[in-house]
Amino acid sequence: MYIEYYIIENLLINYIIISCTSILTKKFNSKKKKWIGACLGAVYSVAYIYPQLGILFTLPFKVLIMTLITLVSFTYKNKREYISIMLVFYLVNIFISGSTFFIIYFTGIDHMKISFLIVCAYISGELLKYIYNDIKTLKQLKELTKTININLLENSCSCKALLDSGNLLKDPISKNDVVIVKSSALKGILPESVLKYSYENIDIIKAEEIINFLDDNISSRVRLIPYKHAGSSTGSIIFGLKADYIEVDENKIGNVIIGISDFDDKDYSAILNPSILQHI
Repeated sequence: MYIEYYIIENLLINYIIISCTSILTKKFNSKKKKWIGACLGAVYSVAYIYPQLGILFTLPFKVLIMTLITLVSFTYKNKREYISIMLVFYLVNIFISGSTFFIIYFTGIDHMKISFLIVCAYISGELLKYIYNDIKTLKQLKELTKTININLLENSCSCKALLDSGNLLKDPISKNDVVIVKSSALKGILPESVLKYSYENIDIIKAEEIINFLDDNISSRVRLIPYKHAGSSTGSIIFGLKADYIEVDENKIGNVIIGISDFDDKDYSAILNPSILQHI
């Protein structure tokens, strides 16, 4: 195997592991941080080729390298939060490595094929996300409000959100959680030409009309979320935008869709999906 293929293989697998850890912990980390951590892991893997560097693969050095990777790949507030991230990172490594080698052994396909290894790692990461969500015990939540900061393309706005256990809306394609936000609360993010629209009874034609007023960098983030009102047999669409991240209780949470609405309530401007807060 050419060494460049070996490096690319490890680089991509490390990126998958870091991304999976980010999703499970719901801790926002930029692509730059992910790639830096993935590069560090790829450089470390090259040492396997040189037997004289065997000391680097003793337990203390392995712990040191994994510590460095998590330090550069994730943002954390305190030691407790870092330890939590690191434990999940270890879990993801163990699960993906074990399941990947099981798939290789079960299928009998040559494990040195780069594309197959990457596919195995990706499938293992997706499987782990489903298992993790299934075994996570959902906390009993009372309705309460929180102040959230919404960040989109380096712009931000703050609003009061109702934590509603009845809101479990997700994007059906990406499975990202959806936060319902009043259009009037997004003045710091969206242009006035877009905010003038009514976001009730959205259909495909109206959605396309709104998209035409958006810049390309915003229109690429548009997500149309189908949903049904309770007791209604007809479906509706929520016009959504994928945020960079939202911030709740000083925690940055990525992979969130902002669903724009015109609901009428003076006490709060957003409805927060409680599953977003599971890992805070």
